[in-house]
Amino acid sequence: MQTTLADFLRNTPEGEEAKSIVGKCVHCGFCTATCPTYQLLGDELDARAGAST
Repeated sequence: MQTTLADFLRNTPEGEEAKSIVGKCVHCGFCTATCPTYQLLGDELDARAGAST
């Protein structure tokens, strides 16, 4: 899976931490209940867990 951080986060400690956390995602889908993208769009394929499907 490819993760692209916003320019202002690249090469920062915060950005590296975020990248590490996202990289541990196992795509279980339990995050959709709190995913702002899923809540806004209602499409699981746009949510983080749907990124690899």
